[in-house]
Amino acid sequence: MSANIHDVAKLAGVSPRTVSNVVNDFVHVRPATREKVLRAIEELNYRPNISARRLRQGRTRIIGFAVPELSQPYFAELCELVEFVAQEHGYTVIATQTGGEKEAERKFLREFSSHIVDGLIFSPMGLQKPELYKTPPSVPTVLIGEQISSSKYTSIAIDNVRAAQDLTRHLIEQGNTRIATLGAYHTDLYRSSRLRLEGYRNALDEAGLIFDPELVLYTDQFSRTAGREGVTAALQQGIEFDSIVCFTDVLAFGALRALADAGKRVPTDVALAAIDDLQEAEFSVPSLTSIRPNKRRIAEQAVNSLLELIASNEQEPQNIEIDYSLVIRESSISA
Repeated sequence: MSANIHDVAKLAGVSPRTVSNVVNDFVHVRPATREKVLRAIEELNYRPNISARRLRQGRTRIIGFAVPELSQPYFAELCELVEFVAQEHGYTVIATQTGGEKEAERKFLREFSSHIVDGLIFSPMGLQKPELYKTPPSVPTVLIGEQISSSKYTSIAIDNVRAAQDLTRHLIEQGNTRIATLGAYHTDLYRSSRLRLEGYRNALDEAGLIFDPELVLYTDQFSRTAGREGVTAALQQGIEFDSIVCFTDVLAFGALRALADAGKRVPTDVALAAIDDLQEAEFSVPSLTSIRPNKRRIAEQAVNSLLELIASNEQEPQNIEIDYSLVIRESSISA
């Protein structure tokens, strides 16, 4: 049977209260007494009940992290960074996924108990701005993803319009004029999709190129399969393009497969560029030109903003814009 606080107190010749003071690192314990208690703890291999202690202090020191799909590499990479930053502050992260479904997201916001987490970092997809505003969270909450202005939440995102515009401009500067875009949605489910399409169109206007709706390749999700199917369908329909702006790297990986299957060389026949700069982008063949959001900064800002909110329970909602860079690789530059 494992040792308890009374066993430690008996061995050290002190009261259980003194053992508690040592465990909680209270400064008023005499050095000699502290040393005796620490020796007893080590000898008995005593492990304090951290969960109970945290609850008595009114804190779990756990953060909830909820995204549409943890299987999406972007969210997986971001989750790893959020966990790393949270650990630097002595917090643990519980990650979960909502499937991007409206009711699941609403339930998540309302029912995640303060007995489980101190706060939430949340990437909504199903809930739109009015619904988010009407859904009071059960604990302090910070949003990541698209900026949702005029809400009561702090939100953290890159400027998706400008990022897509920069990416499209890069392809135009390489001499491409029939630029397709892959990843548009028929609905507003993915706000990033709508914003990236807007940036694409801005770049065309800027260059004096005519927007051709035929070059907007729609998908039903952001996945490799959807990317392959979208490009394959366009090729089978005889749609001509010399380059593709992919709204995510995973769509681009699917597009690479479709182009290879059709005997198209990248970038000689079709140039390719995307957004997210996943770790895989550097190792694909050819390597993928991609917009690199500062994911470390997103994680730091999300955790720090949430901890400030937890500490004060008051925070002026902010739309925080995170920087990004364009990483140019083989897929968009002809030799």
